[in-house]
Amino acid sequence: MVKEQQLSGSLEDYLETIHHIKSESGEVRSKEVMERLKVTAASVTEAFHNLQEKGLAVYKPYEPIVLTEKGEQLALDIIHRHETLSNFFVEVLKLDEGIADEGACKMEHVISREIVDRMIKYSEYISKCNVALSEKGFETFESYLKERNGTRN
Repeated sequence: MVKEQQLSGSLEDYLETIHHIKSESGEVRSKEVMERLKVTAASVTEAFHNLQEKGLAVYKPYEPIVLTEKGEQLALDIIHRHETLSNFFVEVLKLDEGIADEGACKMEHVISREIVDRMIKYSEYISKCNVALSEKGFETFESYLKERNGTRN
């Protein structure tokens, strides 16, 4: 795992987006990032310069942006946090995928590696437990909440 570097949530979103676009189409131009993140051209240019200053990308105007090895590793770490959170919300907490993805998007920027690792271990544990527990465990908890708080979750 790459050593965690302090980046704003916005720059993390840029890294994640650059990685996804590169995986889909082979190269990343500022227009694609602008459209995907729904930001201005000036914002994209500023972010690309910031990523370059931090040694996470190589950027030259009018050319595709390329993540450095360090930038790629950080992007993969961000994506891993997002997927772990989203999967935990769906598989363990039994939330709708849309709600889970939206929550993961917001939390991925602030959650620590230690918490993500613990969530992974807990998810693995639950999946190895008795089928009744893994399938009914959270439903039982939800029933408890409903009884305790009326019909509110």
